[in-house]
Amino acid sequence: MEEPGHDLSQHILANLPMAMVITDDAGLVLWCNQTLSRWLDCAPGQCVGRTELALLGKHVPVGQRENSPASNGPFVLGQSQPGVDRRVLRCPLPAKDEQYIVCYIDISEEEALRKDRHQLAQQLAQHNTVDPLSGLLNNQALDKGLEPLVSRSRRYQNPLSVVTMEVINMDDVTQSLGQVAADKMVVSLSQFLRDQMRWADMVGRLNTGQFMFILPETNRDAAMALANKLVTQLKEFSIQVDDQTSVQPTVCFGVTAWEKGDDARLLTTRSKEAASTARSQGAFAVQTA
Repeated sequence: MEEPGHDLSQHILANLPMAMVITDDAGLVLWCNQTLSRWLDCAPGQCVGRTELALLGKHVPVGQRENSPASNGPFVLGQSQPGVDRRVLRCPLPAKDEQYIVCYIDISEEEALRKDRHQLAQQLAQHNTVDPLSGLLNNQALDKGLEPLVSRSRRYQNPLSVVTMEVINMDDVTQSLGQVAADKMVVSLSQFLRDQMRWADMVGRLNTGQFMFILPETNRDAAMALANKLVTQLKEFSIQVDDQTSVQPTVCFGVTAWEKGDDARLLTTRSKEAASTARSQGAFAVQTA
């Protein structure tokens, strides 16, 4: 097959869908194609003699040694058309005769799609209310559910309690038996807790080994009674990991109740702090705050 002639080659280079420049070893532009000229909205002659960094919008005086980018981007192409935020990826080719060929690929659309996907993922996460492993409410859903209950208690003085349960031996199970065993413990405990709660109660998982119960119309004494009841049941609770192995969750509880002046954050913080104190007291301890 006959190779393209000089004129055809020039035409191809000038009209490639990617921008192209040729620079000298000082980083000064010797030639650019029509695509770059169009992207920058200026005549090719206005690009020649400038530094490559200047074309990228990074204005460096001629003669300064660092006239070429230290990385290949992506960059925002400088002085582009009004209203156009063109993102490009720099693709240098091997040097020839002390001249350097650099191509620029427009990745604006890909970057915009990536940004949109990230924003969508954040929006979905904000609307998601269920912890994927346990099937219980997640931290965000608990916060949203607690706010109106606190407002109701503040207005009508209705009792409201929050209980935090920590699984003390979760890390030990993970290290000794693996993540699958730890996940089975979370799932089994979640089902157990769902079975013990009333329909009006909110049960959620805060993190790997921490659960929280929001108990409307429940005073401190009733919440303490529930925690002690769960302690009695969990002392006899065993989770089958496989045919030969079973584990018993070791837990502790922090209990608190709404008091005048509390907001949702204070209430949950006090419950977590009580659980931390109970943890220091040992297995199956129940601490109130």
